[in-house]
Amino acid sequence: MNRTTLSTNGFTLIELLVVIAIIAILAAILFPVFAQAREKARQTSCLSNMRQLGIALDMYASDYDERLFFFGHGVDPSRANPAVPLGATAANRWWNQILPYTRNDKDLIVCPSDSRRLPNPADNKPRSYVANRAAENLTLAQVEFPASVIVVTEKADPFDDSWFEPPKNYYPKTNTPPTNIPVMAFDRHIGGANCMFFDGHAKWMGKGTLTADPCGLPYSGVDLMRRYPIPPTPGRPDRTPWHINCPN
Repeated sequence: MNRTTLSTNGFTLIELLVVIAIIAILAAILFPVFAQAREKARQTSCLSNMRQLGIALDMYASDYDERLFFFGHGVDPSRANPAVPLGATAANRWWNQILPYTRNDKDLIVCPSDSRRLPNPADNKPRSYVANRAAENLTLAQVEFPASVIVVTEKADPFDDSWFEPPKNYYPKTNTPPTNIPVMAFDRHIGGANCMFFDGHAKWMGKGTLTADPCGLPYSGVDLMRRYPIPPTPGRPDRTPWHINCPN
């Protein structure tokens, strides 16, 4: 009696489940790697923006006797004219002061990782970066450590236009909705943020480094605000409680 041995080319159910499990494990391992690689590319693009803005800032200062860009606040007085608030217009916003030195490339003020960017009502330009108000109307000679103080960095709160000390990021803000949103995006890029400094160079800095000192020294410009204060608007309460907790 002859027996015929039957062979099958298909997978058994167990084999199929094993293959699916292996694919799922590989996907769980690789997808975060791919996501991190994409974010690293966006971080590099953002850092390139910062470097070009740093070159533009240096060119601007060279044309204006080493004086840094003018920052027009909507309510508070300016160092340029402390007697009256000059108002925030499209012309005196920091980005419009230095963009002409970049062929007015408005894409330079947009970070590809920023999902919260909103157009500024002054000129309808989406913007991902925020300026250090401590820089407003100062000369480079007045900045003792230009390579250590941040002048432009990542913007988190789409409604807040000025930044000069990390403690401003830590306390609730109720004057502009939404509340409790930091002004600076400390961890937009893999646990850190891109920063451009007074001397024009730019680099990535970790959140731990940026927030290590509760008074925001040396990166924030708090010392510059103390050395070259901007008078508060009469009748307006002081909204900078870092004076209370930080040493003079």
